[in-house]
Amino acid sequence: MEIDDLVIDPLALRQPVAADLRLILPALKINNDLERIGDHAVKIAESVLSLQHRGPPAVPPGLQRMAGITQTMLRDAVDGFIHNTPSLSEEVLQYDDAVDELNRTILRHLAERIRHEPEGLEAALELMRISRNLERIADHATYIAEEVIFMADARVVKHGADRK
Repeated sequence: MEIDDLVIDPLALRQPVAADLRLILPALKINNDLERIGDHAVKIAESVLSLQHRGPPAVPPGLQRMAGITQTMLRDAVDGFIHNTPSLSEEVLQYDDAVDELNRTILRHLAERIRHEPEGLEAALELMRISRNLERIADHATYIAEEVIFMADARVVKHGADRK
């Protein structure tokens, strides 16, 4: 809410010019993405707590890699904003497809596990929830990266436009 106020005040009180707007508007959007990321992180934490009560589940192949890539994407996207470094954001965009593919692979693996081990249904569903929320965090990191590129270069790369 504080960030929203810091962004809205210049809009309402100072009549910003184009260069200022290229900072203010992305900051507002990025703030919303960070809030959504926090919501997804809470869901992941809830799933982890639920899994702890069942004993350690067999972690599906690729989940740790997916978590690491997602963490890197988020760090680079935020660093790109803080340091106005669009090259970091370009790298974030390159990882989005890999995270999407890992999510699909993990979900298929867990669905197969449920077919063969129906007693592990609840644990598999929690692991699916974790995978899906990691994928959504990666999506939000991608949105942040797209805003950083717009802010720095006045270049629109949303929806795959202008991607290298």
